[in-house]
Amino acid sequence: MRPLPRSLDPLPGESLPGYVLRLAHRLDLAPSDVARRTGLLPAGSQRLVRLSYQLLINPAPDILADFAASTRLSYEEAAALTLTDLRDHYPPLALSLRQPLGAGHRSLDHWLLTGFPRYCSQCLAGDGSAIQQAHGGPWKKEWHLAVVFSCLEHECFLKHQCPTCHRPDKRLAGGPLLIRPGARRLHPTQCRFPAPDSGRGAQGKACATRLDLTETLIRPSRKLLDIQRDILSGLDPALPGALTTESLTDLRMVVGFIAASWPRSRYLLDVDLVDSVNTYFQAGKSPADRHYRVSLMNTAPADAAVCGALLGVADSLLFATNSWQRIMSLFEVSFDTHDSRMSWFRFYDRHKHTCSQRLHEILKPLVNATPATADRFVPRGPGFAPHHIPAFLEQDWHERFVQPANIPLDERLVRRCAAIQLVRRAAHCDTREAALLLGIPTDKVPRGIDDDRFWIGAKDAPTDFRIAMTELGLHLGENTDRLPDYQRRRDALRDWVLPQNDWRDVTAQLPRTFGKQPVLDDRKRQVASIFIWTRVTGGEHLFAPRPLEQTQPQHIRRAWAARRPTTWHQLAGRPDPGPHYATLRRLLSKYADDLVKRVDAGALLAN
Repeated sequence: MRPLPRSLDPLPGESLPGYVLRLAHRLDLAPSDVARRTGLLPAGSQRLVRLSYQLLINPAPDILADFAASTRLSYEEAAALTLTDLRDHYPPLALSLRQPLGAGHRSLDHWLLTGFPRYCSQCLAGDGSAIQQAHGGPWKKEWHLAVVFSCLEHECFLKHQCPTCHRPDKRLAGGPLLIRPGARRLHPTQCRFPAPDSGRGAQGKACATRLDLTETLIRPSRKLLDIQRDILSGLDPALPGALTTESLTDLRMVVGFIAASWPRSRYLLDVDLVDSVNTYFQAGKSPADRHYRVSLMNTAPADAAVCGALLGVADSLLFATNSWQRIMSLFEVSFDTHDSRMSWFRFYDRHKHTCSQRLHEILKPLVNATPATADRFVPRGPGFAPHHIPAFLEQDWHERFVQPANIPLDERLVRRCAAIQLVRRAAHCDTREAALLLGIPTDKVPRGIDDDRFWIGAKDAPTDFRIAMTELGLHLGENTDRLPDYQRRRDALRDWVLPQNDWRDVTAQLPRTFGKQPVLDDRKRQVASIFIWTRVTGGEHLFAPRPLEQTQPQHIRRAWAARRPTTWHQLAGRPDPGPHYATLRRLLSKYADDLVKRVDAGALLAN
């Protein structure tokens, strides 16, 4: 093979197609002409032939030798432009090489990107040297790997489309190595896709947008940059490939699991990334479609920000202390049919030989089951007991775990149902039994809570609620040593009322008022008792015992019941009560705190 009249030194990390583009620009030739003169295409071929992606992942030694000779590179320099040195480190590359040849081509794994890899516009702009000012910076070979989603040098997400023509609008896995290789006089950093106004199938006018001039950068979080740094460090060919292969397979499998579980898995993502990931998934078919679910499990998102977000979640999930419970909770609600579970088994079977022992252990309950028994998985116990659950979900738990799900139902009912569901999980009982354990009247349990009728009009609410309960259950299971015994408290205060002497001591500390004095009768003592009861037992005030009221004549009970909501609102609901109720609230809260200590210590209470 005759050497070219001029050549170029490869740039650090440069890919073979990127090098061909820069060399063609320097020689004022079309990339296809350079490919013919360097042996990448048959010399006698005059028609436009696709540059095969095999040149990047597995070039024949004689082709690579001819290319090196014609470009005046050493064989090692030419080989460094390809991905051959990563075959022991990057599992999708090894999978692609194991595929049988068909019509001269292998089926390319969907975690390799060809045709139009991701890119960093600042890298393409070059380092300011004369040669890079003339021909652009490197198209890096690592940009062909789906796990490379950001540029560490410029701390930005890579781009995956031309900002003008928005191509490619679909993945080009297994596609040509270069787009429009016959187009001459395009700068190496110019978009080679057809221009938006060139018509369907046009071969003449290229988009020609300079990809090195786009200035909008999206910054990944520090955590994602650290994950990217770890991934690239593991891809160093000088390091042993076994650990890198295992860690990348683990990430890929968990990303596939999260993708196939969407939208049920959206609660795992940081709030600022949910919208972009959701847009990506909504652009496809329904996740309920069996073939689409399989595609989601096997295909890396082309959008680097989406792929990075999913890899970040996968990394967190793999190293969480409750990995098994989180994965199982998603499995139960996402893979709820035989077909969907079979798709998971096939996905696992494809990658089981290269994943880590840690992931094997996490997935052990699934792996040890056969597909025929996969529909009968029984999850482990939640780690908490019924006595750990208040009858009205604590406000802090609701805000942290349930509120972010944006369930469009009355908060009071949701908190009541949440307590019932947690007890059901802990006691393995039905709804009625759980309500009785909590002291909730069975006629106050919303109808249809067991079969989703309760959620009519809220499409995703049943799934969102179950996931929130699973997340809260995991939190409770990890903190049982700090949870009180709410059942002991409920039993101790079952028929309790604030003793008269204690009521007298509390009211003696109220500020003196001029004019009409506040009423401090047994009716208000009953409401004060309810206030304390809710603070101690974590129960809902509607179901608090009212022993004082029960001893009154019927007309008195009706009068007390009519005034109770107003008094309760002043005492417990109003954010800015007057001096009397503000002080009474503070005194009763202190009394409740002291009562908690006595009850938890086992003291007997007197009415």
